[in-house]
Amino acid sequence: MFAWWDSLTGLQQVFACIGIPATLVLVVQTVLLMFGIGDGDGADADVDPDGFDIGEAASGDDGLTLFTVRGIVSLFCVAGWSGIVFVDLGLGNTLSIFLALICGIAAMIGIAYLMKAVLKLQSSGNIQIGLALGKVGEVYIPIPPKGEGRGKINITLQDRFVEVDAISGSDEGFKTGDTVRVVSADESGLVVVEKVVK
Repeated sequence: MFAWWDSLTGLQQVFACIGIPATLVLVVQTVLLMFGIGDGDGADADVDPDGFDIGEAASGDDGLTLFTVRGIVSLFCVAGWSGIVFVDLGLGNTLSIFLALICGIAAMIGIAYLMKAVLKLQSSGNIQIGLALGKVGEVYIPIPPKGEGRGKINITLQDRFVEVDAISGSDEGFKTGDTVRVVSADESGLVVVEKVVK
């Protein structure tokens, strides 16, 4: 181990200091995922099981979330190891750093698309979102005004207390705890809500 470390150039040792810890974290995440701990990766704007999510604005309307802990760790892991290889190939320090960064970013984007594909496989059981029409619920994650993003509401649907993605049907936003009524729903599970007039 020490002989291998001593054989590396200074830049390769920097890459190794990036790649080795990232690889260990990635292995731990994978092992925990196999036991059902931390399954999911930031598909919702409210909670990211990896630890954080930068929100709906960064993830975009297509549900692609780049900046999760898993994605960033993948970037460091791939960039670190590919950097060692590129320096070893004699490509020069600047080119090696650039190519390592490109490989890391490609890995992060690949992980984001992979997690998006995995999340599409999830099923909400036999919940029929169309039955939410007319139901009254409570805002869980603040809902911005129409066209500015989405939030979440909690409603009772088919004798289950469920959390549903929601958007505002008006220019009015809703804060956590507001009571709202579902006025429409689509097949993706998104509902449109309006304020309940008391």
